[in-house]
Amino acid sequence: MDIPGVQRTAGNGQSAEAKRKELAQIASFFLKQHSAYDMIPVSFRLIVLDTKLLVTKALSTLVQNGVESAPMYDSTQACYAGMLTTTDLVNLIQYYYSNFSYSEALEDLGQVQLENYKDLLLRFKSRQTNTLCANPLDTLYEVSRRLLATDYSALALVDEDTDTGSDVIVSMLSIYKILNFMAVNIDDKKNLKQHSLYDLEIGTYGDLITASMDTPVIDLIRMFVDNNISVIPILDEDGVVLNVFAESDIILLAREGLLDELNIQVSEALALRPDDYPGVHSCTMSDTLFSVLDTIRKTQVQRLIVVDEDIKPVGVVALSDVLRALII
Repeated sequence: MDIPGVQRTAGNGQSAEAKRKELAQIASFFLKQHSAYDMIPVSFRLIVLDTKLLVTKALSTLVQNGVESAPMYDSTQACYAGMLTTTDLVNLIQYYYSNFSYSEALEDLGQVQLENYKDLLLRFKSRQTNTLCANPLDTLYEVSRRLLATDYSALALVDEDTDTGSDVIVSMLSIYKILNFMAVNIDDKKNLKQHSLYDLEIGTYGDLITASMDTPVIDLIRMFVDNNISVIPILDEDGVVLNVFAESDIILLAREGLLDELNIQVSEALALRPDDYPGVHSCTMSDTLFSVLDTIRKTQVQRLIVVDEDIKPVGVVALSDVLRALII
């Protein structure tokens, strides 16, 4: 949190700006030494959606496979056509819940192909389809800057077939994967341990959107859309963090066939999570960048709720906040 009239300094007397610059030089150098190709695993599954698919079929594919995004491919033009994401699903739900019935929504979406999805998106929200992509040989530094210039958390790695000139969707790369790779492989961990999130001004603080266990799910979906956020802390009557509700939880509701019952309470929706759900990831402003990266290394966390000594939320650290602090 900023203190008016006081210049924040790191533990050794450096200003926060100077310390961030020093860390960013180290991290940026590391990212420039590795390409996106280095991130592609030897064996993996990639779901690609043909743009001739109906929107309902495509969304069903996301739900059935439990994934938050999948690239689209235009087989007629032999080119990459963008990404279908959980955020798109949330926006669709909000639009149709506000203007139509569930049955009308299914009938409408059952007639729209993914190739017309861009026009559908613009009907209810001024948001373009995510067409962000990179070449596998681009450096992680280049990919990181491209991601941070948008509000997307992932992009497609697209190469060209040298024989046909057609696009080939090779893989996907997310901010989470980049930070995980850095947490595991960067050698200079000393500087990451020296200063806190507060010192480095990492995260968003104040005016948090929150909810309680008895808040209807449809209200949270409206909060997602109206505030352009993807997670909401769930608090008890004393303001203590009990849980979080994220866009990814909508996938679980869809899998259970509950998209026509979104007036259920958050507590009912959270009960649908699998037994191995990792739970809420939190930190304090005194936690170091190293400890945050260590959490990312150990579990597939998308953001951390910053809490005070009473476990009350004071901010949120998104993965994009962490990556932005590590890029010159």
